[in-house]
Amino acid sequence: MKFATLLGVFATATLQSNLSLASQQQQAAELPPVSATDKGDSQQAIPAPYTDKPQWSQFYRVDDENVDHVSVGRPKTSPSDLMSPSVLMMDLYAKAKVAVVNLLRWNLYSAEMPVPTEKYMRKLHFGRWINDPTDETCMNTRAKVLVRDSKSDVTYRNGKFCVVEDGKWDDPYTNEEFSSSRHIQIDHMVPLKNAYMSGAFAWDYKTRCLYANYMGMKEHLVSAEAHQNMSKGDSGPEGYLPPYEPGRCQYIRNWLAIKMIWRLNVNPEEAQAMNDNIIKYNCRPSDFVFTKQELDAQRTVIAQSLNFCMINKR
Repeated sequence: MKFATLLGVFATATLQSNLSLASQQQQAAELPPVSATDKGDSQQAIPAPYTDKPQWSQFYRVDDENVDHVSVGRPKTSPSDLMSPSVLMMDLYAKAKVAVVNLLRWNLYSAEMPVPTEKYMRKLHFGRWINDPTDETCMNTRAKVLVRDSKSDVTYRNGKFCVVEDGKWDDPYTNEEFSSSRHIQIDHMVPLKNAYMSGAFAWDYKTRCLYANYMGMKEHLVSAEAHQNMSKGDSGPEGYLPPYEPGRCQYIRNWLAIKMIWRLNVNPEEAQAMNDNIIKYNCRPSDFVFTKQELDAQRTVIAQSLNFCMINKR
C-alpha cells in the first residue's frame, strides 16, 4: 500500500526552499555506498580509463536522515457509522503518526561529485540477467518481470516455461497496451550507467549485479515499450521524461525513491530538471514521501540479498 495516497493534505515546504534547505556543507565520504568495494572480485576484462570525466563542483542526495511524522487521515463517515468497530479502529489509526522521508528534501554537498576512474561496461560492472538456479524455473529476471507485470496469463516460446512470448502489458511511459513481449523491454528506472556514474562504481560486483536484477521493489524494473527504453538510454530526467505527461510526476518520484534507497548521487543538471518539471506539472508534494518503514524494509532486503548473483557467477 502506498502511504503517499493516504497522506492527503500532508504539507511540505516549497520546492525552491527544499533545494536551498539542503545547504549542509558535508563531505561525500561521510555517507558510504550500500556496499564498500570488494578488492577480491575477479574481473575478466580491463575497461579503458576515463579521459573525459564529467565534472560537477557540487551534488545532491535525498536526505533520508530527515524524517517527518505525519498523521494519516481517515475517510468521512456518516453519523450512524461513527460507533462501528471498523470506524473506531480507523479513528485510532488516524491518530497514529507515520514516519516518512520527504523525497523533495535534498542535501547539498559543496564538493566535486565523485566519478569513476574507468569507463562503464555493462557486463563487467553489472553482469547480465540472472537465472536463479534455486527457484526451480528456467526464467531469468527479464522473464520474471514480464510475468509479474502482465495483466493476463502469459504464453511461453517453444512450449517451454523459460521465455515469455505474449501477455498484456500497460506501458507507463506511453500509456499504451502491448500484447507481444517483443515490444517490451525491461527498463531500469535509474539506468545502470546512470547508477554507475552516480556512485555504483564504488560498490562491489555482487551489489551492482543485485541492483541490475533487483525485484524487491516493483518500480525498480519497469516493463516499458522498447522504443521508449532505447530513447531513454542512460539519461536522467534532464534528458528523458515519458511522453505520457500525466505519468511524469510519478516517474520523477520513483527516480528519487530509488536514488535514495541505494544512496546514489544527484548531479546539478539532474536536480534542476526535476525541480523545474515538478513545478511545471504541478506535482503534489504529498506524493513525494516514502515511509521510513518501507525504506528500512528495502535496505533490509538488499542487505539480505547481496549474494544473489554469486550463486550464478559470470
